[in-house]
Amino acid sequence: MRGIYFGWYVVAATTVIYTLVVGATFASFGLFVVPVSEEFDLSRADVNSGLIALNLGNALLAPVIGRLIDRMSARKVMVASSLLFGGSLAIISQSHSLLLDVVLMVVMAAGLLGSGTLSGSVLLARWFTVQRARAMALASLGFSFGGIVVAPVVGQLIETQGWRFAVLMLGCFCGVLLAFIGMFMRDRPGPGDIEVPGASALSPAPADETRLPQGEDAAAAPAVPGTLAILRMPLFWLLSLGIGISSSITQGITVSLVPIALSAGLTTVQSSILISATGIAGVVAMLVLAAWGDRADRTTLLTAIILVVMVPCALLLVAKSYIALMLTALLLGFTTAILAPTYIALMADRFGLSAFGTVRGLLVPVMSVTSALSVRFIGEVYDRTKSYEAGLWTYLALSLLAAALVVSSRVRKAAT
Repeated sequence: MRGIYFGWYVVAATTVIYTLVVGATFASFGLFVVPVSEEFDLSRADVNSGLIALNLGNALLAPVIGRLIDRMSARKVMVASSLLFGGSLAIISQSHSLLLDVVLMVVMAAGLLGSGTLSGSVLLARWFTVQRARAMALASLGFSFGGIVVAPVVGQLIETQGWRFAVLMLGCFCGVLLAFIGMFMRDRPGPGDIEVPGASALSPAPADETRLPQGEDAAAAPAVPGTLAILRMPLFWLLSLGIGISSSITQGITVSLVPIALSAGLTTVQSSILISATGIAGVVAMLVLAAWGDRADRTTLLTAIILVVMVPCALLLVAKSYIALMLTALLLGFTTAILAPTYIALMADRFGLSAFGTVRGLLVPVMSVTSALSVRFIGEVYDRTKSYEAGLWTYLALSLLAAALVVSSRVRKAAT
């Protein structure tokens, strides 16, 4: 009698990893905007520069981390990166130098990527073929749990102990636990690891009419594209730009949600509850994707998700009450959560697994640059106009552009 397929342990571990790294950074960042700006007398756009530094660090280091994961033990990468991630947070908590903080945010990006956000998705793609969307969706529950579990704790720590203590606790706890988890990860399935009972351990992926051929035929000639070959593919740029723009929009909205709520008269704790609401909605989204995602055409699904992102963006133009902001948070959480596993599974389908770490590493810089521009843009809009309205209208237009890019990737393939 066979035991549990080890890939499901990878899913469980990746869920915890995503919870910690996302909860400690992107999900909680908005909670630090006001206290940090008050201590250092900074504008909101300047405080958002911390997130920009993290995104730029992602852009610079993701290709390196991705290549390392393709070439060496993911376990070693994850353990070293976990300690780097936790140590960077701990030093930031004690620093009074803005320059040092920015440098550490860039360095911390390597820890973020290697401990989970990049390494986790690569391992999931390696361990799952037939049930790839389900595995990605279940692991991505961690993105939502980061808002549900970590953000309220951070909000409470900030109110009772101050933002520096909150950052120190995040660094110590996350660094140790992430390193512990990394020690037990396995790189790839072996001959005895069977994803689906009765199938081969090397079962082919489900047919996808839009899958990128390798050589003359995807199944017959599994060539391994290099970095330059991937960068020369129009398909890579159509998908990466569409994904990058849509992801940057959700990040810009997410980082602005708490400041908008505080401006509407909510407390820090109430605002952290909004973040928790996005996480709860994300859990629902992941369960829906886990049940249905492997049946849907992923290009169509991704396009639809990008268009739905417009709804919370539009709601923020009129949402002023707590109930309206809660509805906005729920819709934002649903769309943001389902976006990442969908595009990761789509990219794995299109480009194959042999160089997937490299593909993911090259996708991150595109996403990081667009996200950095987005969070700086939305902060500048507020600083100059004392309103987020112009930025939100811009996001609506960019959502249409992102959807068009993803759709055009299919049109281009169909025409060849």
